[in-house]
Amino acid sequence: MTRPSIGLQLYTVRNAELPLGALLAAVADAGYAGVESVGTQGVEAAELRAALDEAGLELASAHVALADLRGDFAGVVAEHRALGTPLIVVPWLAPADRPGEAHGWADLGRELAAIGGALADEGLALAYHHHDFELESVDGSDGFTVLAEAAGPERLSLELDAGWLLRVGHDPAAWLATWGGRVARLHVKDLRRGDDPPWVDVGDGELDLAALLAAAEVANVPWLLVEHDAPQDPLATMRRSAAAVTAALAARSGQER
Repeated sequence: MTRPSIGLQLYTVRNAELPLGALLAAVADAGYAGVESVGTQGVEAAELRAALDEAGLELASAHVALADLRGDFAGVVAEHRALGTPLIVVPWLAPADRPGEAHGWADLGRELAAIGGALADEGLALAYHHHDFELESVDGSDGFTVLAEAAGPERLSLELDAGWLLRVGHDPAAWLATWGGRVARLHVKDLRRGDDPPWVDVGDGELDLAALLAAAEVANVPWLLVEHDAPQDPLATMRRSAAAVTAALAARSGQER
C-alpha cells in the first residue's frame, strides 16, 4: 500500500476571483500536491502547464466532456499531450446522453472502451466519473456497473465520488473494496443530506473519512481529489478540506506505526 497524494478538483474554486497563477499558488499554499483540471481551465494548454509548473503542482487528471471526445478527438489529444495530462476523465453525461436501459449503458461502456483504446494509442488514458443518475437501478443492476463491466478494465478506469455515493445511500468504502485497483481517482466530497444543497467542507458532514482513506489505501488509489460543488467561500473550503484530509492521513500513519 502506498500513501495517496492529495489534489483539488478545480471545479471547487471556479468562482474564486483570482487570476489563474494566483489561484494555483493558493492551492499549493493550502497543501495540495496537485489538481484535477476542468479541461484546460479556459486557457491554452501551454499557459496552464506553465502556471502549474510555477505553482509546483502536478496535474493529476483532467475532466473532458464526452461531446469533445466524440466531436474533436484530435484536438483533445493535441491539447492534453501538450499539457502532459496523465488521465482524461469523462465527468458528466448530458441528459440526452443518459441511457434509460441496461443495454444503453452497455453500449456506452463499449464506446468508452473504444475511445480509451484510441487514447492509449496516443499515450493517454481514460476514466469515467459518476454522479447519482448512473447509480439508479436498471434491470437488477445499476447504470454505472453495467457501463464499467461492458467497458472492461483495460481501457477504462474509474473515478469514484464519495459524495454522490453517500447521497444515494451507498457506502463509499465498500464501493472502493468492490472496484479495487480499477479506481484511478477518488473524489473526496462530504455532505449533510438534510441540507439543500447538501455539500459541506470535508470533515463537516456524514463522510466517514477514516474508513474511506483506509479503503483507498488498500485499493492503491494514487490520488484523493477534494471537491465541493457549491462552496460559499471557495478558498476557505479548499483550505479547510485539505487540512481535514491531511490530518486524517497523518492519523492513519500514526496508527500504522
